[in-house]
Order: sequence, then structure tokens, then C-alpha cells
Amino acid sequence: QCGEMNRLPVVHCKKCGARLDFETAERQMIESARPTLQDRIRNGGKLALALAFLLAILLMIWPGRMTRTYGEEIDAKRYRMKGELLIEALNRGLPASQVIEEKEINAHFREIVGAQPAARGGLASRVVDVGARFFPGRAEVFIAVKRGPFTFTGQFRARPQGAKLVVTGARAGHLPLPGLLGRAYAATTGGVFRQLKNESRILRNLDAVQVSDGSIELLTKAGN
Repeated sequence: QCGEMNRLPVVHCKKCGARLDFETAERQMIESARPTLQDRIRNGGKLALALAFLLAILLMIWPGRMTRTYGEEIDAKRYRMKGELLIEALNRGLPASQVIEEKEINAHFREIVGAQPAARGGLASRVVDVGARFFPGRAEVFIAVKRGPFTFTGQFRARPQGAKLVVTGARAGHLPLPGLLGRAYAATTGGVFRQLKNESRILRNLDAVQVSDGSIELLTKAGN
């Protein structure tokens, strides 16, 4: 009644002498220990955020796949010949154009992946798959990198914009990354493709690009 703090096991208040109501005190303790609606909302939000983060991690480490058209050894040779013609035209400062078929570039990528040296160390990174797929007005590129026991995959969608192929979205494993997120993820894996020096030079010097079903046409600039 007077608000004085009393220690158990007293029965009467040491200040005012009123008999202590243990049932009311116990009920108040139980009610004060119960979470409020605001507490439940806050805890639910934290749980939802943790589950969303866990789901994103699981989707990222779940390897994706790409269905594409593969060619034979002769198709890989055709691809390299077309690339060399474009590079020769660049060296001479002349414009040039070539139509690259999906089966040609994928046959070439398969040979590159197969010619890699064996990975050293249990956690060493190794590219295990690279591929491309062409649709009307859209291209897709796929890459799979093995790191230790895990295989991480990335799939990138690109559309012609002027004289460039611009990434419009991506998937890290099975996690969709639209727009800016896709471009940021593409930037983190760009080092793998920059190792393809001829291809990188051709892409830097494009004057026009057109993507069709199963093929891509590249036109390089003059004077570079």
C-alpha cells in the first residue's frame, strides 16, 4: 500500500504494517513477464529477417544449371577463326563483323575448361563450367566455380544497348538478383572473363551487336 520494498518471508509491511497481498504480487509479476504486442512484433521481425537471410544463403549455395547447345571440335575451331578475324581487323584499323553461333562458343568454352590445370589445395578455386545462350534480343552467360566441396554458379542476362551488352539481371545459384544487384554481382565475377583477352578486346571495341535465336552478330569499330 505504501510502496515500500519488502523482502520475503515477511507477512506485513515493515513500514506501514499492512498485510502483504502475495497473490496480487505474483499475478503482477507474471503479467509483467509476458511479452507485449510490440515485443512480439519486434521478435517476429527479427525471426523473419534471420529466416530470409538463411534462405538467401541456401539459394546462393544451391548450384544452378544452364541448358545450351554444344558443338563439336570443328565448331570450336570456327569460333576461334572468327575471333581471330575480328582481332586482325582491329589491328589493321578496319571494321569487321562476324556471326557467332551458340554451339561454336560453347564448344570453345568446353575446351578451355577441359584444358585447365588441376586445382592445388583443398580450397583452391577452379572454373568447372562456362556457357552462353542466345535468344532474340537477349544473351545469357553461365559460369560455375568450384571452391573446396562447394560449387558456386552465376547466370547473367544481358541485352544490347547501343554498342554494348548491358547486364539486366543475374542469379547467384538460385537467388535472383535483378537490375543493379545483378550488375554488381557480375562485376565481382568479371575477372574470370577478363582472362579471355581476345573476347574482352572485341567487346570493348564493339560498334554494334545483335542477338538472335542461337547466334550473336558482332560488329567491331574501325581505327582501334
